[in-house]
Amino acid sequence: MIKTPDTPEHTGANEELNVDEIHEIDENDVEDLDLGYGNEDEQQNDRSSLKREASTDDDIVFDQKDEFVPQVNISSPFSSTANITRLRDSHSSAQGRLSMSQQSKFVSYCDDRLMEIQRKFVQSRGLAEENGYRELSPLLQDLKSLLDFIWYSIEGIPNTELLLKQNLDDMLARQFANTRSTNFGQTYYLIRVADDFLDYLTKFDLTHLKVEEQQKTVAKVFKFLMILDKVFAKCLEGLIPGNLKMNGTEMVRISGIAERTRMVLPQYLEQQKIHGYHYEVSKVYEETLERCA
Repeated sequence: MIKTPDTPEHTGANEELNVDEIHEIDENDVEDLDLGYGNEDEQQNDRSSLKREASTDDDIVFDQKDEFVPQVNISSPFSSTANITRLRDSHSSAQGRLSMSQQSKFVSYCDDRLMEIQRKFVQSRGLAEENGYRELSPLLQDLKSLLDFIWYSIEGIPNTELLLKQNLDDMLARQFANTRSTNFGQTYYLIRVADDFLDYLTKFDLTHLKVEEQQKTVAKVFKFLMILDKVFAKCLEGLIPGNLKMNGTEMVRISGIAERTRMVLPQYLEQQKIHGYHYEVSKVYEETLERCA
């Protein structure tokens, strides 16, 4: 049991302290206080232990710098059959507004395609797997084709991958001045594609894929989200024919989808044991949310 040194008596209220009468602490009392840190070897071991603990903490808290560089090549085509150069040279921005009969056909086509994609997804869950999506890539390709179709009706660009090369901060609304609006409600389908995609994504298992195939699939996921980000940012900014902007209700809907995607995607990648896409995750719907703020 450690002995506690006696507390020296204090001077009275009207008394002066006589420093000559103060006694030094007894050596036994000093030893009982255990103020020493041991010998030099013990001190060195303690310092080394602290360094190891700090190093371990650093490894846990901080990620490698290399993991924050882009991993996805946005210049590579989404589909191996797509010729981006030819599409870039051939597309025309002079897109006219669809007639009423064309609009009716457009709506029917989009509804049918969304229903077909949903049906194939449900079949892939066990009802008729041979007729459904065996992997995520075919689903992405179908959604991308539908997105291309919708956006072509708005801006006349045949492949939405061309949007990835656009710097929206350098674009001005007057580029579309004196143009007729081509948007007759396609925004509903753009939002529907983004919402459905997030619901489908988390149901697919990527852990059984080979590394190369897994990387290709993840790259498509991020490229698809980058394209959607450009699409919604342009609609929010009015950088489309007629300078028509999203209304408040549409803005709230897409903002919610964007926030949910930024929360769900990292969790999904972690579940699939996929790492190293910190940069791409940080960019998910970045331009969209900046314009929703």
